Amino acid sequence: MTARHTSADVLRASLADLRLARDHLQFSFDRIRHVAEPPANWTAEELERMEAFTGRFARVVDLLTNTVLRALFRVELEPEGTPLDRLDLAEKRGFVDRAEELRLLKEQRNVIAHDYAGKAHDRVFKFCRDRTPTLEAICDRVASYADARLAAVADDSRDSPPVSRQPGT
Repeated sequence: MTARHTSADVLRASLADLRLARDHLQFSFDRIRHVAEPPANWTAEELERMEAFTGRFARVVDLLTNTVLRALFRVELEPEGTPLDRLDLAEKRGFVDRAEELRLLKEQRNVIAHDYAGKAHDRVFKFCRDRTPTLEAICDRVASYADARLAAVADDSRDSPPVSRQPGT
């Protein structure tokens, strides 16, 4: 990234990435929505679809919590803070009722990323399938809020007189 990229530019790019990842998640969600349980009956094709779905779920959680929220809070001039600080700020902004909701999503993302042998795939799949509507609603609230902040930043920059720099400053 060059110095010319503003925090608003980073937020815009992050939101675009999140939109694309959400489209991919929705496609996979539609393909697994009616997969029956228990896992002993799953075909190889269903397992493949479920892995794509849970991987996409994890990517949306990552983009939301590690990229979009971080970029949004930079636009708002919030201190960098820890990932837990971002979750608390998300609660304060009304994106979630409780920061715990996002923490659970992040914990599940970690399970997905580190379940190399697929031992937890039945539990992971059920969690992701049950929580996809919740994740989508959170993303909608964040995107709506971020779009409003970006519009305000754009309005502020149009209202501000251009900054002229004197040589040597």
